[in-house]
Amino acid sequence: MPASPPLLYKGFELHPLVFARASDRLDRRARNAEGYDVAIRICRPDTSGETGASRVFKLEREDVFADFGVARRAARQLGEDVVDGKVGGASIADM
Repeated sequence: MPASPPLLYKGFELHPLVFARASDRLDRRARNAEGYDVAIRICRPDTSGETGASRVFKLEREDVFADFGVARRAARQLGEDVVDGKVGGASIADM
């Protein structure tokens, strides 16, 4: 499946990262039932792929997203919030 094009927001590329939460169960059964965690990779369009030219921010939450689409939208919202300066400790000012 081809990668989807990056999302553009206020001069930044937003790359949503959605991944299955690592199971803490010893038997590892029903791992896909655990749900999804999200992060966002933010970079400038002209530096996409360059080493050190992007930042990744993970959304920290206790519970997981049960739906992949909802998780992807949450990752995009996280990216927009980081760009807008709404996330404490997450800065892209020097990018």
